[in-house]
Amino acid sequence: MPYSDIREFIARLEQEGEIAHIKAEVDVNYELGAVCYKAFNIPDPEKRKALIFEKPKGHNVPIAVNLLGTRKRMCLALDTVPERFHGDWIERAKNSIKPVVVESGPCHEKVYTGNDVDLTKFPVPIWNEKDGGPYITMPCWFAKDPETGWRNVGMYRCQVHDRKTVGIWAGPYRHINMQWRKAFAKGENFPVAIAIGPDPVVTIATIANCGYGEDEMNLAGALRGKPVDLVKCKTVPLEVPSTTEFVIEGWIKPGHMKQEGPYGEAYGYYGESNMREYVEITAITHRNNPIHQASYLHRTPNEATFTRLPWEAEALVQYPTGGLISVNIIDSVAIASIKKTYDGQGKMSGMGILGTTSGRLLKVIIIVDEDVNPYNLQDVMWAISSRCQPERAVEIMKDISTAGIDPSISEEHKRDKTSLTSKMIIDATKPVSRPFAEAVAPQKEALARVEKEWEKYGIR
Repeated sequence: MPYSDIREFIARLEQEGEIAHIKAEVDVNYELGAVCYKAFNIPDPEKRKALIFEKPKGHNVPIAVNLLGTRKRMCLALDTVPERFHGDWIERAKNSIKPVVVESGPCHEKVYTGNDVDLTKFPVPIWNEKDGGPYITMPCWFAKDPETGWRNVGMYRCQVHDRKTVGIWAGPYRHINMQWRKAFAKGENFPVAIAIGPDPVVTIATIANCGYGEDEMNLAGALRGKPVDLVKCKTVPLEVPSTTEFVIEGWIKPGHMKQEGPYGEAYGYYGESNMREYVEITAITHRNNPIHQASYLHRTPNEATFTRLPWEAEALVQYPTGGLISVNIIDSVAIASIKKTYDGQGKMSGMGILGTTSGRLLKVIIIVDEDVNPYNLQDVMWAISSRCQPERAVEIMKDISTAGIDPSISEEHKRDKTSLTSKMIIDATKPVSRPFAEAVAPQKEALARVEKEWEKYGIR
């Protein structure tokens, strides 16, 4: 059954023992981020809980962090298990379900417009020492193409500049940037609505890297097996999920820029400060007793590590040729296993992955055979060590678009804001047209017997 809102999802996580409550008062400036850093660096991944800060200093709105921060919790959100995640996603995504617009919803239980708009009344943390200000870190941005009406939903961090303005950084390759440039070209302002804390499947669809022109709410409906209920915004011509905890409405205006950043990015480095677009807020709405859903980013692993799971699934959906079995994305590196039937297929598969929407944000693609587990890094290193001849198996392509937060981008491309990088394909597959050494394995009958009688050996 789909969750109607984030509250039902939190209740499920409580049942599963996945939540830790911080009942002590915690300062939203720096202290809250330090608690997250310490909690998320616990060596045992199973003990890295989602955190609910019940008493942010000076506020009565709890902050929920890291709700989707493990593979298990991502699967709980989609009512699946890790071994079925990709398959269930692909099957459900085949049956797009459009959202429906309803008359009203809990997200409008409290409405602030005009002089009552004050974003600083709500708890927004300054997460790390050198962040440029408070940041909203799990915002789902709703927008529409000014020419076609196509709804686009994406996730872009928001720096709170003051009570009525909030920043955005979306590179030129991001869909919302493409849309607002169309509006700006006609001298028009661009309306946006920012949903914070919708039901978890809406958040997952938001980060899935759908193809250009695809409505993420259709995907969310498919993944839920039920349409998403939307309500019309109060001051902009858009719709948002009806059970969202907070909604920020406003307009991005051509030529209006503010200094944004730095910010602690998902790569684990501070992104640079620059002049960037911002939203002039016209309304803030929220539920009674709202919850602020947030994400703390630092060096891997962090919550963004596991939000790559939808990238993997969408890469499998969008992959243009056959043979792709599984994809494991770690930061900007993808490891993919294929059923190889012809020589040259390894590099073709790498280019196919780079051609998906998820591939735009990847830098390194490693292709392995179907007998190699892409989720077992020791297995992958074995394949590279024994099946890869670098002079013929490695291809490097120059000047391709990547994530603007990549700290290794050249100074030239940082200055011109093109975010160009080189990308690499490593073909660690065996040749098809000639014999190759056979991998060592025990006798099949003996292995089957050992697996059946494993308990008798006393190995734990």
